[in-house]
Amino acid sequence: AACVSSMSTLIMASVAHPNCAFNSSSALKGRVACARRMSSSNIGVRCEGGGSSGDLALPKLPRSRREQVLQAAAAVRRAALDGKLLLGVEFSLPLIGATDLDDWPGGVRQQYQAVAPMVGELLKAIGTDSKADVKQRVVEEGDAVVVLTGSGATAMVFPTADTLRDLKDLVGENKSGGIITLVNTQINIGGSNLISDLGIGPWKRKNEEFLAQFELAYWLSEQRIQGETIRLLKSWPHPWQVYVLTEMNADNTEPECVMVSDERPSYKELETLLMARPGSVAAMSIMDRIVREGQFNASSVSKAPNNVDQED
Repeated sequence: AACVSSMSTLIMASVAHPNCAFNSSSALKGRVACARRMSSSNIGVRCEGGGSSGDLALPKLPRSRREQVLQAAAAVRRAALDGKLLLGVEFSLPLIGATDLDDWPGGVRQQYQAVAPMVGELLKAIGTDSKADVKQRVVEEGDAVVVLTGSGATAMVFPTADTLRDLKDLVGENKSGGIITLVNTQINIGGSNLISDLGIGPWKRKNEEFLAQFELAYWLSEQRIQGETIRLLKSWPHPWQVYVLTEMNADNTEPECVMVSDERPSYKELETLLMARPGSVAAMSIMDRIVREGQFNASSVSKAPNNVDQED
């Protein structure tokens, strides 16, 4: 979706498709390491069945950029029907311009080139007029913080702590009660920092209370753990789903869902789960994993990531 803008040439060019500040029950927990210990009954639950969301079937892992956007839009609409209008979305971005040494040589502004068309399509899908133009306004060019506005829906992309005032203004000016979505937030709530991005004392508390209004509607991310590629999927109102892509470059292989959980699993929990799976890559010896990882790195240079159609 082409976005109308009065921005600089650099950012305007990013709109064309180039061929943790959320609560997970409320929205802050999506970006923070906040997972509770999961019960053993969560381990190995398949994704095809029903989950904790009543009769709704659990969603499948999207196989393309477009499927991801449509899935996110459906999640946002469900959340809005439940009365949630301040929402968070985390997209897994298709790689553009990657080199052998760096997936994103152009940094966050290159990432904006990948996410802008996805956000434009999302706003058209969740807004009140799918044919209305999507306009964009640069909030902070260096960090590619941009507000995109459609008909009845607005998104702030890559929000940072420095742009929190702008976000508060955006929410305060939302007199019509439209949907406001934070996309791929860069705000660090705490983590290992002695002082979080949100300040200290009463200022931190007020900022946390403000951000806690945002509910996590959708999350898709990928990471490598012990030589295996996993994807995390969260789609309102369903629980978190953990998929393992067991075969490198197996484009026609359906990824295996190995866990569902009401809370986002931590790295350690995922590592333990992977290493406990019989015949898994994570359970291999260190030398075997090194050889396999070398093969993976060599093949990934010339091929799109497994299970992702980066064109559509």
